[in-house]
Amino acid sequence: MINRIFTASIFLFLLILPQRVYAISDQPSAKAGFATSYDVLYDVNESGITTVTEKVTLKNLTSEYYANQFKLTTGATQISDIKATDPGGALEVTQEQKDTTTTIGVKFNQQVAGLGKTLPWVISFKSKDFAEKSGKVWEVRVPKVSSTSNLESYNLTLAVPQSFGEPSLISPIPKSQTISAGKIFLTFEKDQLLNSGISANFGNIQLFDFDLSYHLENNNWMPILTSIALPPDTSFQDVIYQRIEPSPLNVTVDNDGNYLAWFKLNRGQKLDVKAIGSAKLYTNSKVKNPFLDESLKKKYTESNKYWEKDNPQIINKLNEILGDSVTADAETKARLIFRFVVNYLKYDPSRLKDSNIERLGAVTALANPDSAVCMEFTDLFIALARTAGIPARELDGYAYTSNTALRPLSLTKDILHAWPEYWDERRGWVMVDPTWENTTGGVDYFSKLDLNHFVFVIKGFSSSEPIAAGSYKYTGQDSRDVQVALSEIDFLGHPQIDVQIDVPNPFMSGLPGIVKLKIKNTGNAVYPSVPLTIAAEKLLILNSEGQNSGLIPPFGVSEFSFNTRTKSLLNSYSDQIYVLLGSQKFTKDIVIGPFLLFQTMPIMIGVVGALMFLIYLTVLGIHIYRRKKKSHKRAGK
Repeated sequence: MINRIFTASIFLFLLILPQRVYAISDQPSAKAGFATSYDVLYDVNESGITTVTEKVTLKNLTSEYYANQFKLTTGATQISDIKATDPGGALEVTQEQKDTTTTIGVKFNQQVAGLGKTLPWVISFKSKDFAEKSGKVWEVRVPKVSSTSNLESYNLTLAVPQSFGEPSLISPIPKSQTISAGKIFLTFEKDQLLNSGISANFGNIQLFDFDLSYHLENNNWMPILTSIALPPDTSFQDVIYQRIEPSPLNVTVDNDGNYLAWFKLNRGQKLDVKAIGSAKLYTNSKVKNPFLDESLKKKYTESNKYWEKDNPQIINKLNEILGDSVTADAETKARLIFRFVVNYLKYDPSRLKDSNIERLGAVTALANPDSAVCMEFTDLFIALARTAGIPARELDGYAYTSNTALRPLSLTKDILHAWPEYWDERRGWVMVDPTWENTTGGVDYFSKLDLNHFVFVIKGFSSSEPIAAGSYKYTGQDSRDVQVALSEIDFLGHPQIDVQIDVPNPFMSGLPGIVKLKIKNTGNAVYPSVPLTIAAEKLLILNSEGQNSGLIPPFGVSEFSFNTRTKSLLNSYSDQIYVLLGSQKFTKDIVIGPFLLFQTMPIMIGVVGALMFLIYLTVLGIHIYRRKKKSHKRAGK
């Protein structure tokens, strides 16, 4: 009997970006015919060029096939110095560039033929696509390993220069971390890389400078008061403003924490507003003891226009996702929902060709998973999270990306992006990005977000408002209104408070009075909410206890009124009102005069004189009337 041996060429597809895929052959029997083991090193140098070295052991599990070649396809477009060897020496290597992919072909010097036979071999190449310096942060991204049959082991080591700084974000947590010869070595195993790739940041802050334009128009017949949303401070970012032109009437804070700058527009008026400033983004939350009021938790779990949490389709899908985890903590349930959204929806870049992209909402996205952009990834996550009782909301803003194919931006031509955040009792608000985890083929954007997401607006009370910078345009206008650039210059915010105390001068004892406070922030950063105390040595100031200033953004004004009174009508003294805002003290000298003295006496004399004159006129009128009446009676006789 002749033993039939089929020649099988091995095609191992390694999609480094966005995804790793391994396949032995298109023949099912051949796929199960070989086992592989990998020891991989990603070695990043000072300039960010990464040398990838893969030591592969190929084992034949069948006597019916043998392997004689290997193919590697990478989404990286910047690769060089490709080398491959096996025990027989250097291997013949071919390279083919097509669109955004590169295919490397390797021909073995010897065949892997026979049951149990093994072939150890090595391939290496260099690429600029894995490490990138963004402002003050080095970012290293390694794609996940796709699950495949007969992958016996996969060990990966990531080596980066110590000069990059301390790692501020590593996900997943490495099995080990060591330092040697000026390099930081992080090791990972197969089980860690099956669900997501490696995301490592080196550096704790990121800096951006921004120049935002807003175009306002009043098409009404009457003057209007309107607002624009400015980038706010959040748990993960600080914002300063060099200038806002023209200066707004006021800047207030809404329920979601947005900064709203207010302007008055006359009938038919157009107004161009420019906001210029800088932002500092942090890896870790600034909030040490996170707290969310129960009323806000309720609000952030309600149904909304694009977050249809009460829809039966959403409820049924959530039950499928959670399964036996319905009683799990918020992080566990959010992770399950996140994984579902990432794997279920498919990013559709063709929708970006439409300058006015229609937002579908969660229910429509669930029914049409093959046509999603960042809005659908965000809406579906929020709707499912709210259905699970997890407070969630939307963030819109600028997301820095050097590769829009892998990390796309979807809202407008002003390079905006949308991503969600959910509330965790232990960690507070947690930002995640299901869109980018989907488009990068599994780079972890759940455990901790990078330093590239700069928030312009927060949407929690409403799924459609406020709108972000870049969306304020005149009718029919088409312009670029968002300019954001990485910066190397750090800054410190300096809130500056000016307190104006308005009081009657002098106070009239015995009569009710009012003290008005106007607190204006003339600095470049938000003034935090601090205890507000107002008092005087002798004057009684009412309703002054338990007051707080509230957040006051740059260019913002807060106003307070307090009732006052004295002990009697005859008090006469000098006094001083003082206002305490945190550790700052402001004072105003006042005079209290008795009701019947000083400048009140002429008023009283005038009032008494007027009354006497009125009485005189009344008596005179009555007297004349009676005399006329008597004269008529005599004439009648």
